[in-house]
Amino acid sequence: MNILFWNIVIDETSTPTPPEEIVESQCENLKNLTDGRVIAKIAVYYGQTSSYTQYGFLGALRNLALAGEDREVNIQEDLGDVGKSYFTFEFFISATSAPNYKFRILFLIYEIGYYPLKIVLDEKIAAGIGVEQNITCKSEEDFKDILGKILASPKVAKVVNSLNSIALREERKVAIPF
Repeated sequence: MNILFWNIVIDETSTPTPPEEIVESQCENLKNLTDGRVIAKIAVYYGQTSSYTQYGFLGALRNLALAGEDREVNIQEDLGDVGKSYFTFEFFISATSAPNYKFRILFLIYEIGYYPLKIVLDEKIAAGIGVEQNITCKSEEDFKDILGKILASPKVAKVVNSLNSIALREERKVAIPF
């Protein structure tokens, strides 16, 4: 006899929208706004998302020596979230006529449940809207609010307009008969 012990009701309607889906809808909006000339993308990202120290040989040797020290292990740290996994995305814009150029707007980093969500923002965008480069959003509403400010920032507007202008210029070159 199989007894069900799980006391769970699966309710997909109460789950917040994944942050990358919210951004993806804005990618589509930008495509429509610029007739497809300027492209925004959100993609899984595997690199560093914050500044760090790159060690040379002596620094690596020092770190190796320190790794040999004894430390106390609390087994409670190994229960619950084991091998904590962060979901990390980069959000950037580019243009059809400049495929090798991309302007990275931000990184999104979250764990299971989406929130709190960490945003690592381009420094010029952050300065332009008067926020820190590292932002924590506690809810979907917080994220939508700050995303609106980011996408309306002077820096993003300047980059989008510049890319659109480059694409328009390239279109005119193609349209000129020889």
